Amino acid sequence: MHIHLSPIIYRYAPLIKTMSIIVFTFLLSFIAQLSPANVAAQGGTIRNPIDADTFLELVEAIARAITAIGIPLVAIFLVWSGFLFVTAQGNEEQLKRAKTTFFWALVGGAVVIGAWALAVAIVNFARGLG
Repeated sequence: MHIHLSPIIYRYAPLIKTMSIIVFTFLLSFIAQLSPANVAAQGGTIRNPIDADTFLELVEAIARAITAIGIPLVAIFLVWSGFLFVTAQGNEEQLKRAKTTFFWALVGGAVVIGAWALAVAIVNFARGLG
C-alpha cells in the first residue's frame, strides 16, 4: 500500500496547527510556573511536579502521562472515523478518507500502547539489573 503523505498533511494542517498552539500554550504555562515570583511564593524552592526520585520513576511517569493523553485521542479519532463512515453515504472519496482516518487512528493506538509496553519493559528490566 503506497500512501502519499502530502495530501494527508495538507488535509490535517489546520488540526496540526491547532494542536501545536495547544501544546505551545501548555508549555508556556509550565514555564510560567517556574517564574521567579512563583518560586519565591513557594518558599524559594521549585517543587518537582512529577514526584519522581529515580530515573525509573520518571520513565514510568512519562509513560503514564503519554498513555493518559494518547488513549483518549485515539478514541476520539476512532469515533471521528466512524462519523466519517456514516456520513460518507456511498461517496467513494469520503469512504477513502474515513478508511484512512480509521487506519491512522489504529496505528496511533498501536504506537501509544507499544510505547507504554516498551517503557514498562525497560523499567522492569532495569529493576531486575539492580
